[in-house]
Amino acid sequence: MAMLRMDYINSLPQPFVATLPGGHEWPVFDIDAETGMLRIDASGMLEAKFITDVLCFTDASGLQHDPDTFYEE
Repeated sequence: MAMLRMDYINSLPQPFVATLPGGHEWPVFDIDAETGMLRIDASGMLEAKFITDVLCFTDASGLQHDPDTFYEE
């Protein structure tokens, strides 16, 4: 199982917004480095997702990031 590059993720301007299938965008609450799970703030309720569920992440500066770039090679 590939590990997340938390040093890279933490170096990006935060908070992140996750774009999910259907175009829904939700703020990211946290990301678990070991499991690849993340929690999104879905209208005030935390909902668990996997990074593989996310189409792209948008950082605080407005740049988009492919979730595959978050993993070690």
